[in-house]
Amino acid sequence: MNKQNVFDELLLEAEKTNLQFLMDNALNEKDPDKKKVLHAIYTYALDKKQDELLQHKKFVI
Repeated sequence: MNKQNVFDELLLEAEKTNLQFLMDNALNEKDPDKKKVLHAIYTYALDKKQDELLQHKKFVI
């Protein structure tokens, strides 16, 4: 398995994870570096969910 597949799997798993769970983990993390990573994963998952919502035909800005 190459490294690209590992990252793709990680991001796919992040997209499927509950946003509240991701945010809670980011907020409760004591290690500042881990906190940044968890926040970035949360931001990525949130962005993907927003993109999905914007694609719906019933969504109007």
